[in-house]
Amino acid sequence: MGVMTNLPPFWTLVEQHGDELLGHARRLSGDDAEDVLQDSLLKALRYYDRLERADHLRAWLYRVVTTTAFDHTAARQRRPKPVERVPEKHTTDGVYDGAFDALIELVSEQARIALSLRFVEDLSYDEIARRLGCSNEAARQRVSSAVRSLRRRIDETVA
Repeated sequence: MGVMTNLPPFWTLVEQHGDELLGHARRLSGDDAEDVLQDSLLKALRYYDRLERADHLRAWLYRVVTTTAFDHTAARQRRPKPVERVPEKHTTDGVYDGAFDALIELVSEQARIALSLRFVEDLSYDEIARRLGCSNEAARQRVSSAVRSLRRRIDETVA
């Protein structure tokens, strides 16, 4: 496995595809796109001289960016997030009875956060995704899973 002479200089590829790769990283990682792209290019550069063929270099770069974006998302989700105190919402008579907080104590902390963001703070899924550092689809899934988990817990306590 030697260095192939038919590979263009690495930075030529970066110049040709850098903008579209950054766009791809933004779609996958949002605010972390520049970090994802930088890490991706470092990984790609590290392995570039080991490539055996110059075919599909653009697709290979996209795959490196995609994998790196997924790695960044997984690492971010493993990091402990500070729990934000949810502002109390008041009922129409101005007295908050804490019933919702007591109800969501039945589920995991992540489910409580998702439920609070959606139903207490009344955030959109885009806002929830930004707050949780995930995609819009993942935010929808987390809220949906939290609702299902809460329903199961309620059914268990009522039964």
